[in-house]
Amino acid sequence: MPLTVGQIIVNDCLPEEFRDYERVLDSNGLEALLQRIAHERPEIYSDVTKRLMDVGNDAAFDEGVTLRLSDCETGFDKTPYLKIVADAEAAIERDKSLTPAEKSEALGEVYSKAQASIEKGVFDAELKKRNQLALQVASKARGSKGQLASFISTPGSFPDSNGKTVPMFIQHSFAEGLSPAEYWAGSYGTRTAVVQAKIATAKGGAFGKLLSQSANNQVVVEDDCGGVNGVPMPLDDDDNLGAVLARDAGKYKAGTVITKSVLADLRKDKKLDEIVVRSPMTCGCKSGVCAKCAGIRETGGFPPIGYNLGTNAASAFAERITQGALNTKHSGRLASGAGAYQGFPMFTSMAKVPKSYPDKATLASVDGEVVEVKDAPQGGKYVFIDDGSNEKKEHYVPTGYDVLVKPGDKLEAGDQISDGVINPAELVGYKGIGEARKYWAQRFTQGIRDSGMKGNRRNAEVLAKTLINNVELEEEDAAGLPGDVTTYNKWAFSFKPRPDTKVLKPDAAKGMYLEQPVLHYTIGTRITPSVIKTLSKFGQKQIFANPNKPAVTPFMQRVEDSNAARDDWIARLGTTYLKDRIVEDAQRGAESHLHTTEPNPSLAKGVEFGTWGQPGSKNKSELFTY
Repeated sequence: MPLTVGQIIVNDCLPEEFRDYERVLDSNGLEALLQRIAHERPEIYSDVTKRLMDVGNDAAFDEGVTLRLSDCETGFDKTPYLKIVADAEAAIERDKSLTPAEKSEALGEVYSKAQASIEKGVFDAELKKRNQLALQVASKARGSKGQLASFISTPGSFPDSNGKTVPMFIQHSFAEGLSPAEYWAGSYGTRTAVVQAKIATAKGGAFGKLLSQSANNQVVVEDDCGGVNGVPMPLDDDDNLGAVLARDAGKYKAGTVITKSVLADLRKDKKLDEIVVRSPMTCGCKSGVCAKCAGIRETGGFPPIGYNLGTNAASAFAERITQGALNTKHSGRLASGAGAYQGFPMFTSMAKVPKSYPDKATLASVDGEVVEVKDAPQGGKYVFIDDGSNEKKEHYVPTGYDVLVKPGDKLEAGDQISDGVINPAELVGYKGIGEARKYWAQRFTQGIRDSGMKGNRRNAEVLAKTLINNVELEEEDAAGLPGDVTTYNKWAFSFKPRPDTKVLKPDAAKGMYLEQPVLHYTIGTRITPSVIKTLSKFGQKQIFANPNKPAVTPFMQRVEDSNAARDDWIARLGTTYLKDRIVEDAQRGAESHLHTTEPNPSLAKGVEFGTWGQPGSKNKSELFTY
């Protein structure tokens, strides 16, 4: 890379150890640089960012960007792709075996593939000739490859008001000018996008507020809970950076902070594909989280006691989620393939878990073997599973969803049978709180990224812990009476292994239930072959198991009601259905403690909050009851 004046100016703002004259400083490069400075030299972070900001301001004022007429046209020839599309359109139209819906889907796939090739070709061609628009896209300062192609080549296809592809591949660019028919084709989706953009900010802001309210009691309460459990995560996941190893991995011992060098070293070990990391989801604190399970945060160090991890995690996603609602405004083509399950509707569904769950994947309701897959008369497929009883269990996969299993496959209750998004509330009932939390954090993060935004899995883990954290008592115990709803953590702290509990090797406990949490699996998790395989993989030699399920029913509350299971009556005033909450709390003599991880009681009484566990704080709380 040739040395430029810009490289010299930028590197002059940096201390010697951070200078690199070969570095490409686009948005990703700048983010990586600032993260490194925050981690290695936090004391100079604000000074360096101020100097870099001044360089940017000066460049914008003194130089600016001038667009040339030649920037509005491209040397990339789209004609071959237009011919391929035209031939494919004719072939699809002639195919009498396809239904109108199948023809529409086939056209969408043709258009999507053609436009992807055109976008890449246009971007590469324009970057070579130093097109100012292409340079802005390359630096990630503004715009995308799709918007560049739309402006100077072709926008590809347009969606209608229902999100379906309009059966017309656009021949002209915006710079050339669309034909009347092309303009008309684009008007459906454009009008819809304008309307949605008007309400997107309100929808996204309201949803972000709900997430923040549900997680606001996830405060750092101590330095280290001493927990030995953690979540198995793929070694190739960069979101492991900053987390703490919960189990030994390679030459690194449990308790090691995962840095870039540690992660790179572990990836050299061909025997490793997963590592177990500490997580807020497996933290051993009765309320809140410890600093070690929270991991290294944006400051470059462990969070201090009193740091509100939940609010920060929710805020980190709130702006991105709002942008996800706004992204419709910039949409010009039909999303297809693995990235189709994304965007604002998916985020809200995963947190609000509506009864009619959109894009819901079909799950196995029993353990057993797939014995038959056949067409359903109403469309879609029937999948039959033999669970060892006299009757095969029927599972329906609706039209439009691919069946992911075949006869002979062995399944466990909760395994995915079709494509789509797993309803986490359904998964809790089959696989337990721990497995559902892990799925929620990973799938929510994937949805953020599939929507073209950045999101860190470790923030999603905080939200997963708060949303999937409730049990209903079936018998009276130390946590309450039958029918009471309480948090999993409170119940787990009062739970004692039952008299008929045994200490067994994992493979000897098949079909039993965990009496103590192990890895990310929570108390009451049914020990299945997949659980045994995971426990054995990470060297778990013994577990506490019981032949009977604990007398609780785990479930996931919708985000609006996630605070409802809290014991603090003032904290519950931050939820919905306030009249019902107050009546319930008055009937049972609910209490409210000032100095806990709940911010509402402290705020209501005008005393300090966020200082739990600090020297001089009143850890033995002042009590208020109805």
